Amino acid sequence: MSLFDEFKKHINNGEYFQAHEILEEYWHTIRKTDNPYKNVYRGFINAAVALELKKKGRNNFRKVWNIYEKYKPLYKQEQKFIEIMSFLDSKKPF
Repeated sequence: MSLFDEFKKHINNGEYFQAHEILEEYWHTIRKTDNPYKNVYRGFINAAVALELKKKGRNNFRKVWNIYEKYKPLYKQEQKFIEIMSFLDSKKPF
């Protein structure tokens, strides 16, 4: 199972914290590098965090979701990112 398949599985199951953890583990290996996709992963992580915050009734979920939205131009770099963006957009918490 790919990283994104596992991420989507957790999102679909309402396991947003686990979804966040899946991508964050990988993100930590690239965040201080010149990897052109590090902010793509950061954005997807923030989408999962926003969904978790909404689930917990926290009002700051919109602010965190906006971080995901901020990186949208980067998601268009690869088809796999476009698919995850479309998937996450269908889960928008507001």
